[in-house]
Amino acid sequence: MNLKAGEQFNLSEMRLKFPRTVENLAHLPNREAWLRRVWEIEQRWNTFQTNPNGAEELIFFDYEPKHSEVENEFEIVYAGGTLGLLHAAVMAKKYRRKVLIFDAHTVGKTHRDWNISDEELQEFVKVGLFTSEEIETAVVNRYKTGFVKFFDKNSRVKAPPLFINNVLDVAIEADKLLALAIKNLEKTDAKIISDLRFIRAFSNKDKVLIECEDAKTKRRRLFSAKIFVDATGTNSPVSRQLNAGKSITHVCPTVGTVAKGFTRGSGEREVDFNVGEILVSNEDAADNRQLIWEGFAGSPVKDEYTTYLFFYDSVKSKADKSLLGLFEDYFEKLPRYKKKNEAWRVVKPVFGYIPSIHHQGWNNVKKTAVDRVLLIGDAAGLSSPLTFCGFGSHVRNLRKLTELTEHALRENLLDEKSLSKINAYEPRVAQMSSLAEFMRPMEASTPPVVNETMNAVMAALQILDASVRRDLFQDKISFASFAKVLKKTARIHPKVFKLMFEHLGAKGAFWWIANIAESALHEKSGYTVVNGKPKKW
Repeated sequence: MNLKAGEQFNLSEMRLKFPRTVENLAHLPNREAWLRRVWEIEQRWNTFQTNPNGAEELIFFDYEPKHSEVENEFEIVYAGGTLGLLHAAVMAKKYRRKVLIFDAHTVGKTHRDWNISDEELQEFVKVGLFTSEEIETAVVNRYKTGFVKFFDKNSRVKAPPLFINNVLDVAIEADKLLALAIKNLEKTDAKIISDLRFIRAFSNKDKVLIECEDAKTKRRRLFSAKIFVDATGTNSPVSRQLNAGKSITHVCPTVGTVAKGFTRGSGEREVDFNVGEILVSNEDAADNRQLIWEGFAGSPVKDEYTTYLFFYDSVKSKADKSLLGLFEDYFEKLPRYKKKNEAWRVVKPVFGYIPSIHHQGWNNVKKTAVDRVLLIGDAAGLSSPLTFCGFGSHVRNLRKLTELTEHALRENLLDEKSLSKINAYEPRVAQMSSLAEFMRPMEASTPPVVNETMNAVMAALQILDASVRRDLFQDKISFASFAKVLKKTARIHPKVFKLMFEHLGAKGAFWWIANIAESALHEKSGYTVVNGKPKKW
């Protein structure tokens, strides 16, 4: 059972429709606030689903609102206080830019937790945002290794757990990391405003005006900037407008908890605080969904362990994408994934819709900018869907994104063409997006098809060098290595290319091959950023 677009929040109704969710969050002191947040995000998604090709006009060009007084002027104004906050902190601390960051809720608070690798965390040091010592205060655990394991009871292709080192093996307390960014911002002339909702923006020749509304008083406020950065997430209405309603093609509905009281040990249904579980399935597909688990430990001292349940899907599929409905499944199925003891309780829920886009056509590339307006993070939605984490992509690309933003400001290159170069997209991501397609069942698929196909891919990775599997899960795999994965997979599971055509269709299969070819060309003639300027490798 899911919510209808426009339905009002009602705790009594929630208790009737989603009893497991309400009951399992009962011990939280702010349970209603958490439920309301999930409801709000689902409402935004339902609005998107109700009119997938429609887009509200929020960015206006060559026009200024009448009878409105600009409250303050900035160089960059950010809507969205999580990934946008990290970008803003670099621009303020390193480049001394005057920035404003606001959020419809609380700046620096997120409803997801993050895991990443030490190598990627060093990007924060390289970009000058945090010291290694500061980062360490936000690290709650490190794992010896992590693994991927797909259910194979009914699969003709069996594969043992695929262990991967140095990938998603560092657990981060997201709010603490964001608090460090706020601390850095407080040392500059940056302004931070919570409970402020974006209404619309007016892009003009010499500035962009951003109109907002106070969530409590409903008072309208107007700010001026050189660039407006939208980092409001998957269902960004600005992203929808820029892309004629087609801002994403695929999505990963994700729910879970940070909880105490799991049974510790090395057994399949026990939690090991030294091992991360990256992708794990324990049943075959049903109801047009292949459900997948992720498990990673937080602080061993606090006994906190995070579990996610999610599935990869097309926006157009018939699968139920309700977060609250998925939470009901999560609480029902969790005991079959991990054992709970009598002291088990939820510390906080984690949830969200993680975006992905498949490019099919040379000109069918997602728009991430217009004049004086730029999308970043999940609003841009250009990260690989394979590990379902925009945080890792944002961190890996933070230096490039901020150097290019500084270059644009310094050279006054604030038009659509120039700002469009400031994004985290890499040609490799397109081929990973199509590979992730195998993780969702088609309507005519047999229940084991996803697990069988992914077992073949994992078996192929077992044969290849360990660096290949690591690069695959960090968007870094080379064309040569990816070709080896496909060749090995086809030998293990000859039906894989037939499945490719079933999943992607003839047109989609053609563009997947074209994207792989583009990736190969990119490796030979790609560009990077040096001192804020794009240069050849």
